[in-house]
Amino acid sequence: MRVVYREPERTTFTVGGIESFREAERRAHLNASTEVVTLEQVMATPDISFQTGFEEGAELTFVERVRRIDGEALILDLNLFRTSSVPGITEEVARDSIYDYAEGELGVSIAMSKRAITVERATGRDRELLDLGDIDYLAVITSQTFDAQGILIECTRSRHRPDHFCFRDTAVRQRV
Repeated sequence: MRVVYREPERTTFTVGGIESFREAERRAHLNASTEVVTLEQVMATPDISFQTGFEEGAELTFVERVRRIDGEALILDLNLFRTSSVPGITEEVARDSIYDYAEGELGVSIAMSKRAITVERATGRDRELLDLGDIDYLAVITSQTFDAQGILIECTRSRHRPDHFCFRDTAVRQRV
């Protein structure tokens, strides 16, 4: 038998599964907190529809959160939730775990997420909310999350300070 496990050197999130920030915090034993900056109802404009995949006119809940790890503001999460799929998001729910609320209290079955990982220049908003110092670029994970019926329920842009960014996955070769 050969053990291929190595202790991660940075805060580690998973890319191959769907894990909430709260679940990652528990798994990785992080000293983390969440600050809710914005919580408001919005309508999907043509631009929002084009960028996210939500149909134009869809009622959405916009949540902007800063994730702190060991007191440092390292992640800015920008979430849009379909209000009809995940109604009643409060500041307390957003600070704790929207996924726990959706699955545990609303009975939503979160099934699948499509993700893209890119690098983008830091914006003024990033500089305002995150502890960036002289950092100019962020790792950005954009995801569309679907329920068990294939309905798009969430679109997220998660903006990570790169010196604390590490997504891990284990790949297994499948010969055809």
